[in-house]
Amino acid sequence: MSKLLHNLPIEDLTKENDYLGVIDKANLIQTILENNTEQFHEIKMFALYGEWGSGKSTLMKYLESNLKENFNTFFFDTWQFEKDDNLPQTLLEFLLKKSEDLGEKISGDILKFAGKLFRSLGKSIKIKVPLYPQGPSVDINPSELVEEFIKEDISFYEAKQNFKTEFIRWEDNITREKSQEYNIIFIDDLDRCEPENVLNLLSAIKLFFTYGKKTIFFFGVDKKAVQQAIQTKYQDVVKSEEYLEKIFDISFSMPKHESVLKLVSTYFDESDVAGEKLNEKIANFFRALHFTNPRKLKKVLNKYLLLANAKENLADTHPFSKYIGQIFTKESYGNYFETILSLYFITLKEFYSELFITIFDCKLKESIYKKLVHSVRNNEELDFKLIDYILKEPIMYAFIKQKNKNYLPYLFLPYDVIDLREDFMNSNFVHNEIYVEKKEIDYLFLKFLCEHFDFLKHFADNDSDKSISDIYQGIKQIL
Repeated sequence: MSKLLHNLPIEDLTKENDYLGVIDKANLIQTILENNTEQFHEIKMFALYGEWGSGKSTLMKYLESNLKENFNTFFFDTWQFEKDDNLPQTLLEFLLKKSEDLGEKISGDILKFAGKLFRSLGKSIKIKVPLYPQGPSVDINPSELVEEFIKEDISFYEAKQNFKTEFIRWEDNITREKSQEYNIIFIDDLDRCEPENVLNLLSAIKLFFTYGKKTIFFFGVDKKAVQQAIQTKYQDVVKSEEYLEKIFDISFSMPKHESVLKLVSTYFDESDVAGEKLNEKIANFFRALHFTNPRKLKKVLNKYLLLANAKENLADTHPFSKYIGQIFTKESYGNYFETILSLYFITLKEFYSELFITIFDCKLKESIYKKLVHSVRNNEELDFKLIDYILKEPIMYAFIKQKNKNYLPYLFLPYDVIDLREDFMNSNFVHNEIYVEKKEIDYLFLKFLCEHFDFLKHFADNDSDKSISDIYQGIKQIL
């Protein structure tokens, strides 16, 4: 195992620490941008799509560094200014601060006109939904801006034209002073902003900042965040896909790269586990749970590393030591089943807290499954008192049939079961005998448990003195 990995963008990205396949994708985007500059007077809005935690920031930081030779680059982290009432204004001030050697007059003029335009911008932005196939268009409702300009000596139209003039003047000066022909402005962390701020910034840039001929914008975008923003403001009138197509000229997606094994391998080595490599087994476990988001995965693995460090350093007499399973650590070989059980409980505690709290609520399970008695003839014969016994005795007892029934899979049955086949307790593949509303992580763990039952049983029989309850309580109390 290695040291804890942070969730910040990787600044010194190399092939060795590129867990996400970022370098190859970034190099491709760099080539596209550098060889299509003649179209930047028309194509100015670029998007990099990827879910939260997929590595967008790392890719954009790497890309920015590589483009400095041929572009004036700016990196605007929206989350740092989330508390500002007017993100478009803040973006403009940020750009001017980065180019303050151009002189105060440009800054003063452009800020004066921008202030008039951006105040009340959020209220005035409208998305028109036409009846023809081109999709929605971003526009503003001038009537909403009347109050901003009614006391001014300048009209909205004049302010807009003056802003355009000053922005182009800023653009010309920065490219001349920096001896670069084009500017590229990276906009990061939109997915951390409030929905209203997301729409305001996107719309303002599309409506006003693209007046120039030498400046392009490159956004890191989580489609779910935009979808939430659209839903909040426009309900179902506008589809997020149509909105994004209208806003952005060109889009890229984060690479669908196999990063799980590379990331897991920084924590687990290739120790032999019944003829297979430990790091590959752990990676396959997370794949089986569909839990592969790099940022989430790092958080779970970091917590596991803390648990492993506690196991190595706590004295045997420490009250918490009895709760830590025989997990793989840097110093000692571990029990594979207790290791994945620990990883599963950490995952639940970090990202599925309600399920973590209720996972062994036997009364709740009893009430749910007794409602399904009509579809399971032997359901009334289930001995719910055995649950505490199985939970608290060494794990090996959980793999032994009790009253000719497999109770271990029952412990991990999801709560959203809508139907059961009558022999579900006698099957080694319980997941084939139940029907759930959605196949979420609890169902996927049950499926993994059933499909690897005999393999896992080998480790349960192998000098395991911990109980499922011990391991659960260890995660609950220590982490």
